[in-house]
Amino acid sequence: MTGRRRTVVLGYSGLHGSAELKRSHFPDLDEREARLFQGLDSAAALVVDGELVAAVQQERYSGIKFDHSFPVDAMVSCLAVAGLGFADVDAVAHNFDHSHMRVFAEGEEYARRRYREVLDPARQTELLHRFVPALARHRVTPVAHHRAHALTAAVPSGFDDALVVVVDGMGELHAVSVYTWRNGQLTRLAALDYRASLGLFYAILTMHLGYWPNSDEYKVMALAALGDPARYRDVLTEAVRCEPDGRLDVPLLRLNRGPRARETFATSRDWLAARVCPERRAGEELTRAHIDLASAAQKRVEQALTHLVSYWVRRTGLRRVAFAGGVALNCVAIGKLAASGLVDGVYVQPAAGDEGTAVGAALALAGPAVSGTRYPAMTYLGPDVAEDGPPAGQPYWSVSVAAGVAEAAVARLLAEGRIVGWAQGRLEFGPRALGNRSILADPRDRDARERVNAAVKFREEFRPLAPAVKAERADEWFVVPAGTNMRHMTVAVPVRPASAGRIAAVVHDDGTARVQAVHQVDNPRFWRILDEFERLTGTPVLMNTSLNVKGQPTARAGAEAFRTFDSSRLDVLVVGDRLYAKPEAVSAAEQAVSAAERSAAEAGGRTVLGSALGR
Repeated sequence: MTGRRRTVVLGYSGLHGSAELKRSHFPDLDEREARLFQGLDSAAALVVDGELVAAVQQERYSGIKFDHSFPVDAMVSCLAVAGLGFADVDAVAHNFDHSHMRVFAEGEEYARRRYREVLDPARQTELLHRFVPALARHRVTPVAHHRAHALTAAVPSGFDDALVVVVDGMGELHAVSVYTWRNGQLTRLAALDYRASLGLFYAILTMHLGYWPNSDEYKVMALAALGDPARYRDVLTEAVRCEPDGRLDVPLLRLNRGPRARETFATSRDWLAARVCPERRAGEELTRAHIDLASAAQKRVEQALTHLVSYWVRRTGLRRVAFAGGVALNCVAIGKLAASGLVDGVYVQPAAGDEGTAVGAALALAGPAVSGTRYPAMTYLGPDVAEDGPPAGQPYWSVSVAAGVAEAAVARLLAEGRIVGWAQGRLEFGPRALGNRSILADPRDRDARERVNAAVKFREEFRPLAPAVKAERADEWFVVPAGTNMRHMTVAVPVRPASAGRIAAVVHDDGTARVQAVHQVDNPRFWRILDEFERLTGTPVLMNTSLNVKGQPTARAGAEAFRTFDSSRLDVLVVGDRLYAKPEAVSAAEQAVSAAERSAAEAGGRTVLGSALGR
């Protein structure tokens, strides 16, 4: 092994300039119409000798949610995490391959401009050389978008053989792809084009309901629990059709003629307005019609996804399924499929959106070695919280806390009803905070949900907050389908009736919760907080949401965690080995730290005594 050179592959996602091109060509679009473009979620990922060692989204550096710009900051970060520089990079891969798509861009000026200025693979090499001159010796290798998605589902799934399903808005041309995964190899079985796109369908519904497409689909999913799906069932059955052989067809998407209508889905939206209800503008009151439309749309997506998967399960005999693509983040649909009896196991790539394809692009260049790729169980792939710390002159009371003491003190504060920010170790990759950049609260009091939504997250009161639970206790509190990976908060499952009243703050209106099962081996410090909280309260569950406020990405480093603490009504923040408290929480924090230190000292004394007696 001595002297052997490592193989370093840098993958990235995003289509730099895509939003700007759309704005320049259609300058009078409203904000939501302007959001309908491809290439969001730029990110970088680094695979070294077949091991995924780092991945981070560009938004965590720019502060622009879903940033689509060239991810140079993310690239620098990944290399820094690995202790490498640009000179060590052997290959660079991008998450789209439009090399065979030029023929589709010949018909109109806007399409020609988009191909030339954004989609042409040669454009990525130009951008790489402009933004990263140190990589000027490299050409970017394009990777088919759905293949990149599929690899991120198959490789970390833990399945020796499986069905791999990619469902998103659209890749180069396809919106649904189905593969087999056997012996480390992907074989494509089916590919459906944009006319089958559940992702575009849901984006149009999101827009019609007054939210931002490619951003707020999870709000529609949450809203759906409050409605009656039967009211608009016939309309949605017409909009999304389940065809023979597992095929899907979304006639709603084919109504638009001309560049502007296709870029805004204007005719599709008119169709909904004529058959259901007028389009809701941002900030307008939600009517019963809007809520029922959300419910019917969610129900139809669930039916369509089940139709697709059930056909291919029967056809292949493969009963374990790995998912990727933005639609895979519809945790309600995935949860119902997992519990349906159609499948024996489910894995959802936690970075299922386009940020994850940065990883997939890098994995694709690993070639035959991909089956041996070492993929971490958790998404702690970004920079350490210590990359940038809180300001030295900050005005709040703070104290240094040792590992072990910090977890016990936080558990005590949570049991007293305090809301705590917890920022430790490496940043999560993807949309979910999984215990390293989290806001934590007591799940036993329903008012805690309203407090976090209104006073900390500044978001809609109907939106649920998710539970984290000790993995060994998960099945006692939630109905967990056998074979389903629950580590990443990607599957909504029913809360057991006997437990629902005990954790009311994390139970959604439909009786489900998007659960994170916390394993001690994955995150011992977060698990310890849960364990201490259970010792104090009898409840091994906490409310867990991302450490940010509305409109901002999850905090990357200590400085951003502190800004979230300062600008919200968080009571306490723990960054690394330091605890900060607002004035009204100082007394409680002092008492919690003192009690935790006494317990640690007593435990240490018992250990020393026990060791002495043992000798």
